[in-house]
Amino acid sequence: MKELLDLLRQARREKQISLREISEQTKIQVHYLESLEAGDFDKFPGEVYLKGALRNYAETVGLDPKEVLSLYRSLKNEAPPEEPEAAPPKEAAAPPVRKERRPSFIYGLIVLVLLLVAGGYWFVEQYWPKPVLDPSANHEDPSGPAEPLEPAEPGEPGEEAPGETKPPEPPVELIVSTTESTAGETVFSVRNVEQLEMELSCLERCWIAIQADGKEEFPPRNLQQDEKITATAVDRIWIRLGHPGGVELKINGEAVAEVSRQKTAHNFLFIRE
Repeated sequence: MKELLDLLRQARREKQISLREISEQTKIQVHYLESLEAGDFDKFPGEVYLKGALRNYAETVGLDPKEVLSLYRSLKNEAPPEEPEAAPPKEAAAPPVRKERRPSFIYGLIVLVLLLVAGGYWFVEQYWPKPVLDPSANHEDPSGPAEPLEPAEPGEPGEEAPGETKPPEPPVELIVSTTESTAGETVFSVRNVEQLEMELSCLERCWIAIQADGKEEFPPRNLQQDEKITATAVDRIWIRLGHPGGVELKINGEAVAEVSRQKTAHNFLFIRE
């Protein structure tokens, strides 16, 4: 047994591992590891626990657990455990024989009925007398010739024909022109409109000036809270706001969200495209 104990201690010293470190890795108490190295195997509660400690100790210090347990059995003159015999391979079960189905009586009856119907149709087409029209007979409508229909009158200009629907108008588009805008002025392109229509509602007191198509539309002055103004132009509307966050601005019914983002006095130019 001294050969086994020397092997365990030498492997642990080569790995430079203490018994406490082995205990932390294997969860085996230190006094059991000390008894294992000292060969005091009676301290273990049973043979199973002793072999388990040997296996875990060997793995921790880098030894082959199977070789350590084999050496332990040979020193105790213990027969090696018998390996279970491999079970013989199972023979593959033969696939079940499928019974051949024969046509049922109903299936044959259906085929017979179809054949009778087809034969009857052929007999009628071949031998049944057909009526012959007399070419000299007058087949005109006894009520007389039909009167010609009057052409429908076209609808008045601007009116929709019955059944036709007017295509929907494209939505108004407000697009910021990044190339023309500056730090003090934001330029918008307004699309899908025939003219520019401005609606301004004053939420807080604000200084304002407006020009429509280059002409002064509204004299510069302070607007009071809840005051509203409107303006129209063909091509462009220019607005200067002293307090942009205090107004609500709409162009052709579309709210201009960029106005509320400005914290200081700012110019806004709307150009119809």
